[in-house]
This record gives sequence, structure tokens and C-alpha cells, in this order.
Amino acid sequence: MDLAKDAQCETWQNTLNPILKSSEHPKRGIKASTWVRLADAYANYTTACGKDSTSALKAWDAIHKAKELDTDGKSADDIEALMHGQLMYSAVVNQGVAHYNAGNIEKATEYFHIGYAVDPSDTLTSLYAGIASNQLGDTEMAKKAFIHYVDIANGDDESAFYSLSNMAKEEGNVEEAISWLKKGIDRTDNKELRGELVNLYIQNDMLDKAVADLEALVEKDPTNTNVMLNLGLLYDNQGNTDKALAIYEDILKIDPDNYDTNFSIAVVHFNAAVKIKQKVDAMDMDTYQKEGAAIEAEACSKFQDAKPYFEKALAAKPDAQEAKENLENLNNVLSQCK
Repeated sequence: MDLAKDAQCETWQNTLNPILKSSEHPKRGIKASTWVRLADAYANYTTACGKDSTSALKAWDAIHKAKELDTDGKSADDIEALMHGQLMYSAVVNQGVAHYNAGNIEKATEYFHIGYAVDPSDTLTSLYAGIASNQLGDTEMAKKAFIHYVDIANGDDESAFYSLSNMAKEEGNVEEAISWLKKGIDRTDNKELRGELVNLYIQNDMLDKAVADLEALVEKDPTNTNVMLNLGLLYDNQGNTDKALAIYEDILKIDPDNYDTNFSIAVVHFNAAVKIKQKVDAMDMDTYQKEGAAIEAEACSKFQDAKPYFEKALAAKPDAQEAKENLENLNNVLSQCK
């Protein structure tokens, strides 16, 4: 038993009871000041005691009732101070977190949405409201919370931008999905969001638009290796390996140990070697005897070009299985060349 806690609860319960009676009184119940006092008492009761799992919601409803009754504006300052103050925020968030921890996601979500109405600049409640609404499958409320988080609270958690983009994509609005990713990239410079943007362009046959966007970004910031890498990958995807290699080499001037770039260069050389080797494999015996050796030597030279880049990639990430396997495969090919 927590005697101090019980005493606090009793104190605030004794404060609440007469105000509750006043709110039910024919005359006092139509005064805004009565409802301001009731909202204040409920909010304090929540933070000091917390035995009533709906007391923060009662505080929020009471302050709105006060605003509704304050037709002459005499209580406007008191209403505003309580409605958007720290006491109301603490009451709502504490109760929201308690519901969430108890597994009552639906109730917690209601409180989190109120939380960012109390403090519009708060990123915590708007982000949690979006995440929890998503968990409940309530796309409309999730979108509302995430948009508030991004546009009003200026939040920078990449999951909000990803979620907004994904919701737009599910609604069939590709342009909106792209715009949310771009906004997230501008604010967070997040590699995963960049990758998702590239994937979205590719999935919707918008490579030319993607290249134009990324070229503009590279021109704006020629040291941003993430943007440069994505542009290189798009060039590669379009079959423009010369441009891809040029931008990859520019990245290595800035970041010589960049794993993804070294790996990508290695793959470009390896694939080029495979194409050359396919010419040899397609030859009949007479053609092979005339031209085969020279073309095989060209292929082997190209395979050799890939090796130092696979090695650099593996040095940058010694546990990268993809680099290990590719280097082993390449070494087997080169042993045949010898």
C-alpha cells in the first residue's frame, strides 16, 4: 500500500466532488469558469493519482465544454492556458502511455491524438498516434497524425515519410508517394528513403524522371554520395555503364572505402566480362580458332578489372556475404584464365 499516493488521490477526489456537483447545477453548470475548474481538477487528479483510466479524457472534454460556454471571452486566457499547457499534456500522455503498455492500443491511440492537439509542436504524440493508428489499420487517422508530425511538428523520423508514401501508393497516387519520399529525403538524408524512391521510380517505369531528379540533386550538392550512388545505379539500370562508372569514380574520390560503390563498379566490370565471354561461347570451332583466344583474353582482362573493387568492398565490410561469394566466384574464373 502506498499511503502517500492514497492521500494524494483522496485530496484530489475531495477537490473534484464539489466541482462535479457545481457542473450539474442549473446555474453554475452553465458558467465557463466552472468547467475550467473541473478540467483543472481532472488533469491534476490524473497526474497525482491516476486511478481513473479516463480522467484525462474527462479533463479534455471539460475544457472544451468551458470553451463552448465562454461566449463573452472572459475565461479565454484560462481556457487556452489549460487546454495547451503542460498539466493537460502530462495528464493525456501519461494516460495514453499507460493504456499502450496495458495493450489497450485503441484507447492509447485516442489519447495520443489528443496529445498533439494539446501541443501541436510535439513530435512524440503525433508520431505515436500515427504508428498506433497504423497498427489498428485506421489509415485515415494514421495519415492525419503523420501529416501533422511532418508538416506542423516538423518531425524527422523517416518512418513517417515512408508510411505516408506507402499510404499514397496504396491509394494509387504515385506522384504523392514520390513527393513524400522526396520531402523525407530533403529533411533526413536517409539512405533507405532514397532507395525506396529509386525503387518506386523503377516500379512505375519512370526512370527518365528519376534520373532528372537525381541529376538536379547532384548538381545542388555534388558531395552527397548517397544521391550520387542512386544516380549511378539508375544509369546502370538504363544500360548507361559509362555514365555509371564516371559517377561511381567521383564517389570514390570523396569516399574511397564506400562499400556499395566499390561493389557496384566490380559488378559493372564483371557483367561486361561475362558479355564478352558469351561471344566466345557462341562461336563455332572455326571462328574460335581464328578469333577466340583474343576475345577470351579481353574477357579475362575485364574480369581482372573487377577484382580490386570486390576486394575493396570486402575490406570495407569484411562480413558482407555477397562480396565474399562474388570474389570467390571471380577468383575461380581468373584461375581458368591463367
